[in-house]
Amino acid sequence: MAYFLLGLCWFYQWGRFLEVVSPKKTFIIWCIFNAMWVEVFHMISRPLHKSLLITANTSPWQALKNTSIDLILTLPAYALIFWVIWRLVERYHYSPFSFFFLMALGQALGDGGGFFLVNPGALIVIPYVMLNYWAMNFVPYLVVQNHLPTWSSQESKWKEIILPLILLPLTYLIAGGSILTLGKVLGWIPK
Repeated sequence: MAYFLLGLCWFYQWGRFLEVVSPKKTFIIWCIFNAMWVEVFHMISRPLHKSLLITANTSPWQALKNTSIDLILTLPAYALIFWVIWRLVERYHYSPFSFFFLMALGQALGDGGGFFLVNPGALIVIPYVMLNYWAMNFVPYLVVQNHLPTWSSQESKWKEIILPLILLPLTYLIAGGSILTLGKVLGWIPK
C-alpha cells in the first residue's frame, strides 16, 4: 500500500509532466520494475514457491538466493502479463477508472484463480489482492495515458470489459505453469 501511495504522490507531483517518447516501452518496463519491487515485498510471506519462503531462521545468503530465484523466474511472466495488458490498452480506450478496476481485477483473478475457485467467499477481500496490481501498473498507465492514440472504438463495449477478465487469468495460468516447470527443470524449485 505504501509503495502504491508513494507512486501516486510522485505522479501527481511530477509524473504528469513527463514527456513520453515510447509509451509501450515506458509502460511495460515501468510495470516490470514496479512488479519486481512488489514481488520483493511479497516474497517474505508468499513467494513463488513455498521452498523459497524466507523466515526468521533463513540466513541472509539464503534469503538473497531465494529472492533472486523468485525474481529471475517471475520476470518473464511479468513481461508477458504487461505485454498483454498493453495490447488491451492499445486496442481499447480505458478511462483511468476502467483501467484501475479491470486490469487489477483480471490480474487478481489470474494470480489467485485456484484459491478463489475453491473459496468463492474470499472474493470479498479481492480489493486487498488488487492493491498489489495497482502498485504495479496504475502509475505507469497514468503516465502514458495522454500519449495513447485517441480513437473511437467501433468494437463492442463488452469486449473492453470482459477481455481483461478472460485474457489476464489465462495469461497467469500459462505463465505460472511455465515458470514453475522451468524452476523445477533448472533445479531451483523441488519437484
